[in-house]
Amino acid sequence: ATEIARRLDAHTGVERVRYPGFGGLLSFDVAGGAAAARTVETSTRAIANATSLGGVDSVLETRHRWEGDRVPENLVRLSVGLEDVDDLWADLDGALAAAATRT
Repeated sequence: ATEIARRLDAHTGVERVRYPGFGGLLSFDVAGGAAAARTVETSTRAIANATSLGGVDSVLETRHRWEGDRVPENLVRLSVGLEDVDDLWADLDGALAAAATRT
C-alpha cells in the first residue's frame, strides 16, 4: 500500500492521497470530479469494485454514493491486497488514464 500511495501521490490524475502509513487501506481524490472517479472505479480489471476494509484481494469503490456529502464526490477508497505492486499500479494507471480522457 505504501508504494501504491507514493505512486498515486505523484500522478497528475490524482488531487490528494490519504494514507497514514499503516495497513493496506488508503483513499485518493481523482482529478476531474465524480465522473472521473466513477470511471476509475469501473475501469480496473485486476482490482475488483467492492466494499472491503481489508483482505488478500485488492478492491476499490467510490464512497460518495454511500456516505453522501460526508466524503468528496471524487474520493476512491482502495484496499490493497497481496497482488504484485506493478500489476496493481498498471491497473490503476490505466484507469486514471481512462478517466482523464473522459473529462
